[in-house]
Amino acid sequence: MDVPAPPRQQPSFDQDDIPNPRADTNADAGGKDERTDQDKETDRKLAERLSRLIEDANAKCTPICKMIRKHMENMEAQKEEDRDEAELVKNVKPLIEQVEKILNETNGLIRGADPDNRLSNKATRNMQDHKATPEEQRLAEALKVLVEEVGGTIEWAKDKLEAFPKAKRDLGPLLDALGQPLTQIVGGVGLLLAGVLNLVGRLLSGLGLDSLLKGIVAATGLDKIYRGLGLDKWLNTK
Repeated sequence: MDVPAPPRQQPSFDQDDIPNPRADTNADAGGKDERTDQDKETDRKLAERLSRLIEDANAKCTPICKMIRKHMENMEAQKEEDRDEAELVKNVKPLIEQVEKILNETNGLIRGADPDNRLSNKATRNMQDHKATPEEQRLAEALKVLVEEVGGTIEWAKDKLEAFPKAKRDLGPLLDALGQPLTQIVGGVGLLLAGVLNLVGRLLSGLGLDSLLKGIVAATGLDKIYRGLGLDKWLNTK
């Protein structure tokens, strides 16, 4: 698979390789975990709930993303004189719209899962560095899959569309729109449970896709928040 570039034209948000998501993360643990037992339990339940939401989105989106890729690969394999770009648009447009609908619904559910108005209050208590819990590791793996499948497909498809100018005119804006709820989901999770994005970044780094997440994080403005909290080591920011 082509290595995707960072996402383009993403909206702003208001505000080392780990092959196994269950691997020990002590190296990233940083300082002492100063959360109270109640905070830890709240974060555990939140991570578990968010995991279920994103895993459900993955189960729905992944096969559709594969269909998008298949249609474009089939077009690419045809002789230039045999290519019907209108047919490509007809096949791919409803698939992109379907994924966008799923992501918008998921983003709404994630915002609804906010237990103590962290998103609206922009609280930073939850951004303390600590050893990732199993629930946070599960969430990181789910988010990694979402970024890899949806974000990777967006950038891969944009690259392929360079050879199909007529289809690009119709599908390009839809792919840009598809990136918006993905960015909002990553931004929402990043504000609710900041440490999870550190894990996601390391998971994607092992696939050569960490630049994709870094682009999303920069688009949401989370990179500035993370720098202020000293949690931006994996972003390689200057």
